[in-house]
Amino acid sequence: MANLIRRDNLGAWLIKCNPLSNPELVRQLDQPDPPVVTQWCVADNYRSRMMRPGDPALLWFSGNGRHVCRGIWGLGRVTGTLAEGHGDGGTPGPVTIPLDVRLLTRGEELAASELVEAGVTDLEVQVTPAMSNPSWVSKDQLARIEALMEASSG
Repeated sequence: MANLIRRDNLGAWLIKCNPLSNPELVRQLDQPDPPVVTQWCVADNYRSRMMRPGDPALLWFSGNGRHVCRGIWGLGRVTGTLAEGHGDGGTPGPVTIPLDVRLLTRGEELAASELVEAGVTDLEVQVTPAMSNPSWVSKDQLARIEALMEASSG
């Protein structure tokens, strides 16, 4: 996406999840009260350093669609700042961001196909899906996503 991320055009951070790498999380989508995602590994880059408590956050399931459909499966917020993990022997570990993202149950998700049908085809995750976390959506894109979610729940 050619647009630069700035605080004045940031709508939400989009965290991508590969369902094959997170089978327990996928199993929990069928529970009546799915869990809240409280942290996620992100790349240590300018984007992750821009993340601030209170920023909206979306969880996107990627993959081939066999286990779950591709699309938005969680809504919430960033709750803290980057934390560097520690590996074995005190070596630096993965960088994580604290979150409060409520997983959606099956039927509540916003499938990638629904986004496309509604003309939302310009999300970074749609255009360049192989990028590392975090991805992002603009304020305009977030408004369109929220309108779709409201219409589908209404």
